[in-house]
Amino acid sequence: MAYYRISELDLSTRIALGLEMLRPIPEREWGRATELAEQYDISRTLLYKLRDQAEEALYKAFLPQPPGPAPAAETVLIDRDFIRRSVTVLSLSKGSVRDIQLSLDLLFGLSRSVGYISETLQEVGVAAADYHDSLRLPLPMLGELDETFQGRQPCLTVVDGRSFMVLNLTAAERRDGTTWGVTLLDLQERGVQFHDLVSDGAQGIQAGVEKAEVAVPLRPDLFHLTRDAHTIMRRLERAAYKAMETAERARRAKRERQAPQRRPGRPLQVDVSVAEATEAEEGAMDTYDAGYWLWREARRALEPINERGQLTTTQAARETVEAAMELLQELGREDLTEFAQDMLDSLDDLVAPLTWSEECVAPWRQEVDAETEALILWAWQHRHALDLEPGAGFPEAQQPVVQAFWELLALFHRSSSLAESLHSWLRPYLHIHRGMPQWLFPLLTLLWNHHTFQRGKRAGKSPLELAGVEDVPALAEVLTQLVNTRGQTEPEALKDAETRTQLESLCYSEPTRVAA
Repeated sequence: MAYYRISELDLSTRIALGLEMLRPIPEREWGRATELAEQYDISRTLLYKLRDQAEEALYKAFLPQPPGPAPAAETVLIDRDFIRRSVTVLSLSKGSVRDIQLSLDLLFGLSRSVGYISETLQEVGVAAADYHDSLRLPLPMLGELDETFQGRQPCLTVVDGRSFMVLNLTAAERRDGTTWGVTLLDLQERGVQFHDLVSDGAQGIQAGVEKAEVAVPLRPDLFHLTRDAHTIMRRLERAAYKAMETAERARRAKRERQAPQRRPGRPLQVDVSVAEATEAEEGAMDTYDAGYWLWREARRALEPINERGQLTTTQAARETVEAAMELLQELGREDLTEFAQDMLDSLDDLVAPLTWSEECVAPWRQEVDAETEALILWAWQHRHALDLEPGAGFPEAQQPVVQAFWELLALFHRSSSLAESLHSWLRPYLHIHRGMPQWLFPLLTLLWNHHTFQRGKRAGKSPLELAGVEDVPALAEVLTQLVNTRGQTEPEALKDAETRTQLESLCYSEPTRVAA
């Protein structure tokens, strides 16, 4: 709220002073301005300023006006209070059609029907879908495929494992091979080139890849192949802690029995002797330590770069995993034996990315010695911390080799974890709308692909920029284009563009009026 700098001069006093100073000289006695200045403790300059303001206000009030009632105001006052009101209203809005209707009323005093809002969203959704179809991606995509559900309606999510760009969000009636195969064919027709595909083993996705005849390998997700290990390790850890608690209880009971004076209360009861409890404790701890260590060694063997900073070979990874799984089976637990056997059965799938990497990098390894190769791999592992570009710091003659190493390592792919993460981001939107409206996915895809990552290895860039798209427009620019290209003449679209520019450049110091 605005306040006068001189609080004693309220509105009525200022009007009276302005009218007094407007009186002609014969009616306003000589020295009256000095008398008023001393009476209100103000300067004569302010009195003449009030006179000019009163004269200007009266002049504007008595100018000829258009006949008839005044037109409805189409402006919004953007000031600090409106911004605070917007923050409050937006925090209460969940994004549904009804919430949009309420927000328009609370922020702008506009009454719009549910049908109008739904029709607008459908039109903008179609425009957003057309915009996505027009994009051309120069880099090969590391496809991550996963299914999500809202009720009984499936949706196929396709994400690039390198840039985290959403390539597809499609709701369908069925999740069979034909439906998902057509989706993959549509992506290829749009110019999307896949380097490989990774999924969690869903039968519909596998059938869709086969029917689409995508000329890239479909690899199983590493997490889904090894997730049982995390459950078993937690189970072994709980068993070890329980055995430790039982052993400590047995030792306390023994000390109480041997104490010269019995403590008050009931004696501590145990079902096992100290020797038996200690033996069970040591066995549980040994099982957990051995199982966790063996699993960690097997998991580490599947990394493209080993702990010595060297490229992992397929033979070394296979031998390590086989040895670790055989030792796990010797621990004598049914769950460990079953898990180890599943790992051995899936060994070919586990080492398939390593086999590809080893074959592709073999010609380039002949160009450098072991020391230089180790330096290249070290630079790759620390590229984000050091903010290195491919080949930075290496001699010019080694630039092609370094860039080839980095590109091959960047294409090492075996997980669909980004698609799973995107589903966590999508879930609140699906809960709000209680379904999958056709306009929702194109708008969410637009938001995600144009937003800038705030942290992590992708910080400072949007998914589209990471995917190799040049001159990526800002989200506000794309939204203005999508909103203004349907059913508007050029002057109307220009007016809205100017309005959006004013909204984006508003400041807190001065209130601004913009066209609604």
